Amino acid sequence: MSVELDFSSRLERLLSKAAEKGLEGVVIVGSSNIFYFSGTDAAYALVAGREGTILVSPRLEVLRALEESRIKAEVLGFYEGEVDVAPDENLVKGGVEKAIKEALARAGLKPEKAGGNLKSLSQSSYEKITKEIGELEDISKEVTSLRAVKDADEIEAMREAARIAEKALQTAIEKLEEGVKECEIAGIIEYTIRSSGATDSFPPIVAFGDHSAHPHAKPGLRELKRGDLVKIDLGAKYNGYCSDITRTLVFGGPSDKQQKIIKAVLKAQEEAIASIKPGIDAKDVDSVARRVLKEAGLSPYFNHGLGHGVGIDVHESPYVSPSSKDKLEVGNVFTVEPGVYIRGFGGVRIEDVVLVTEGGAEYITKFERLL
Repeated sequence: MSVELDFSSRLERLLSKAAEKGLEGVVIVGSSNIFYFSGTDAAYALVAGREGTILVSPRLEVLRALEESRIKAEVLGFYEGEVDVAPDENLVKGGVEKAIKEALARAGLKPEKAGGNLKSLSQSSYEKITKEIGELEDISKEVTSLRAVKDADEIEAMREAARIAEKALQTAIEKLEEGVKECEIAGIIEYTIRSSGATDSFPPIVAFGDHSAHPHAKPGLRELKRGDLVKIDLGAKYNGYCSDITRTLVFGGPSDKQQKIIKAVLKAQEEAIASIKPGIDAKDVDSVARRVLKEAGLSPYFNHGLGHGVGIDVHESPYVSPSSKDKLEVGNVFTVEPGVYIRGFGGVRIEDVVLVTEGGAEYITKFERLL
């Protein structure tokens, strides 16, 4: 399956937002942001002004940027030091700050009329670049808000990423047998995702028994035993977009305590998802799940936020937690993943990706929840 993404319209929307602030162009950094606007993450910066768009790439990434870019853009390479240059190379001899300065000139863009998200860089990189080109008006919020609302093509890519992740999850569950190691199941997941034409959103989490009490357990040599809780958290990245899903089951018949916790976590997730609607504060969705777990006497063992946005990055805006300042809107895609983690006993997490619609929430991941 192939999903075509419309990158050029995204850049147009950003330039429109910049124009509302009296700006004539933008300088965007961050590989995920650059992918969002261009279709490639092989550039250090994207500079767009009235005379064109330039992708500023390290010399060794220029060819990839040229081949991957899905917008009309010049690719300008940079390399520090005196080196031989091929006849067809478009290269600035100097650091990235020199290349961005040159790109501004080629785009017909004066720094005082440009907006950027340079404050997302490290302090040293920020100082190095702004010393060369001057300060830019910060438009980080505009970039974040655009990325947080997914269009139809992005959603379709994430549906396919979810389908691939669920195929890997099903394969992993089928391979569970007494004595199998956590790392072996993680390897099966990675192989299935890769052989399906995708990559991992993150290294898969596979945890047996009391090791599942670690929210981000690293798969090791632990062998599966009957009665063990099995927590599997994985995601696939397809066409640049991520999925994320967690399921918890018991290998063999569950104990009363295991069954109670699994059902409480599932109820917390279901009620939280039922509360989702456009305009609701993200922290209020989090509080629904905590209320359900509190009623079950389990809220002290829920030690992380309820969810996070998913898109080009597996963790992005909006964030669903007690401290979140985000308000949910149509087009947001994020996880809902309540969990209970008890030291010496084990952990249970059930995680799905949902889309905010006019009518509430729609599941992107669809795998059976009560296993």
